Amino acid sequence: MIKTGLLNNNHLSTLKKAVEVYSKRHQITAHNISNVQTNGYRKQELKFEEMLNGAGSRIKGRQTREGHLNIGKSDLGTAQSEIIETESNFDNGVNNVDIDEEMTELATTDLSYRLATRLLSMRYNALRGAIKGQVR
Repeated sequence: MIKTGLLNNNHLSTLKKAVEVYSKRHQITAHNISNVQTNGYRKQELKFEEMLNGAGSRIKGRQTREGHLNIGKSDLGTAQSEIIETESNFDNGVNNVDIDEEMTELATTDLSYRLATRLLSMRYNALRGAIKGQVR
């Protein structure tokens, strides 16, 4: 079975996971912005990158029994994000949401989301072209 080039599924799953994470991050940031004047609201943040520790490792342990722990490289598809309330020293007089920081985060997330969806679209177009026998 061919595991390189166009048929390598790792790239597709990575891009799909990126789109999912950026979408969730956009929702959390929009929620923070909408609650900027809510008394006592605590800023939320999506933690995902920290969950990827070990996902890029080249060593993969083999699980011989169900109770054994996974060692080394973890599957990106199984990495989960976590929404946490952040503790910051910022105080806008109502809560700890810094609107400037949130707007910057929103713009950054939007650009990352657009890049990931564009790369995913290009990947599918390349697969579609290969299926149709198109040569570039």
